[in-house]
Amino acid sequence: MKQVSPILAFTLLAAGVCLGQRVPPEQPQPPNQIEIDRLRAEIPKASPAHQAKLYAELADYLVDVANQQFDHAESVAGHATIQEIDQDAVKARDLAISTKRYRKEVEMLFRKLQRHLEAVKHTLAAEDRPPVDAVEKKLADMREELLESMFEPNHKKEEAK
Repeated sequence: MKQVSPILAFTLLAAGVCLGQRVPPEQPQPPNQIEIDRLRAEIPKASPAHQAKLYAELADYLVDVANQQFDHAESVAGHATIQEIDQDAVKARDLAISTKRYRKEVEMLFRKLQRHLEAVKHTLAAEDRPPVDAVEKKLADMREELLESMFEPNHKKEEAK
């Protein structure tokens, strides 16, 4: 019994020292930060048509950033990110319609973005939901505009007759 006591005491002492040295928590990095940085660097170099698709992808990645900001009680930063999502979506819609390229891809990305925002909205406090809801409704309207631009009748053919 005497041999076990010093070993047990040493083990308990070592465990106590290890538990006493708590490591401070790391500051969480925004999810997909590498992809966000890549897209931000690629957008100015891309053609206007391709920029539409890149802006829509960037907006989708930013939803995770906004969600994390809201989770860490940074609602001001979260709302700023939601506004950035809105601005990127508007740029994507405008470029897709004006260039008449990537309209379907942008519309599909908007549908995904809309679902993503809907899922995040359900986790937010009641006072944080209205701006997210407004952006979500605006996305639905922009999707409708994209679909209308894809399926509008060709007026040139009608005028030629």
